[in-house]
Amino acid sequence: MKQKKTARRRREEQETLKKQAAKQTSSAAPVKKEPESTKKPVPAPRPKKVLPQVPKKSEEEETREFLEYLAREKLPAFRDDPLPARRKKASSAKAIPRLNLEKEMPTVEEAIHRLRIGLQELRVSHANVVKLIHGYGSTGKGGRICAGVRRELDAMQRRKQIRAWIPGEDFGPLDAPSRSLAERYGSISRDSDWGRMNHGISIVEL
Repeated sequence: MKQKKTARRRREEQETLKKQAAKQTSSAAPVKKEPESTKKPVPAPRPKKVLPQVPKKSEEEETREFLEYLAREKLPAFRDDPLPARRKKASSAKAIPRLNLEKEMPTVEEAIHRLRIGLQELRVSHANVVKLIHGYGSTGKGGRICAGVRRELDAMQRRKQIRAWIPGEDFGPLDAPSRSLAERYGSISRDSDWGRMNHGISIVEL
């Protein structure tokens, strides 16, 4: 029994010695401190920006400033009338009715007969100006149909069957009869042959 008690005391003494040694080592261990240079400085809070309050403008002031901007930049202002309406108005001009006398290569007598019938029908339909297409011949020096039709037009003017006629090469702004005709009928100045000196046509006023 005595031996067991002595062995127990020894173990208890050893455990107490171990505990004391552990306390001494823990107390003797140096505490690591962070260097002051490694510490990050805390940034100071930034002041909030206060935006200036812009006073609201009325519609009249905004419109006036917009028009002043257009005047400075030399930009066109908006118009009330839309563009399609203007195009429709410009395209509403009546085109000059045409009478093709050289179609299917007729003879001079057939072309003159076609001229008389065609002018009579156009007069019934209340046409004022007619464009005759008679050609100028393949040689470029004037064809037989062109010469025969123009002789017939001179005869019809003398008989007062037509008011006047203008050769195609004179039909334009430089010819006085053409200008007077354009004053009476403004649509002819927008014709595709106006001022082009086309020898293959003639303009007839009924």
